[in-house]
Amino acid sequence: MRIDLRIAATLAWLAIPGLASAAGAAGFDPTPRIPVKIEDADHARFLDFDATRQRTIAAALAGTTGDDGVALQKIVLGEPVAITSESDLIGNWRCRSAQLSDGSQASDHKGGAYIYTYFKCAIHKKDGKLFFEKLNGSQRVSGFLYRVRDDRYAFLGGTDLAEDPQVPYGYATDRNVVAYLFKVGTKRLRLEMPKTCCSDLEILELVK
Repeated sequence: MRIDLRIAATLAWLAIPGLASAAGAAGFDPTPRIPVKIEDADHARFLDFDATRQRTIAAALAGTTGDDGVALQKIVLGEPVAITSESDLIGNWRCRSAQLSDGSQASDHKGGAYIYTYFKCAIHKKDGKLFFEKLNGSQRVSGFLYRVRDDRYAFLGGTDLAEDPQVPYGYATDRNVVAYLFKVGTKRLRLEMPKTCCSDLEILELVK
């Protein structure tokens, strides 16, 4: 797959010290700014986030071709910028999921990605806090957002399936989802979820 100069710049950004952790090194720890008890496995997912992200996106870009390859390039394009106001996030969004593999479990050791069509998502206030929810589709995620840095919110939520009701973080270990929410454009966000049930990294791209 041909990777254009903009994607090359994105890959270069992934390697900037402080954004991409060295293998085995602990990354940014958001938990002191999150007023919720976090399970050990989820704490580890946060600490490993930068390294997981760098490895998985690079492998998926290299191993994904055709329409999915083109879509993935568009989804990962754009560097996080400061989130200056909650109004940047609140509202109804179109969202599509990209489930990425780093190739470690593949027989050919090649990374890949599966890109879904657009669904409906929303961010609004609930109990005085920002709340994200994917509103349709067979797999939905929902949960609260917590400001942890100028350029990101941490997400703690749960996954519900089929016609099941929403489940909160902590409902069941295998339903827990942690992520970071980034703003990457005037009307564009990314919710990046490491080590989900179905991927090494799942990215929800939100657009208006």
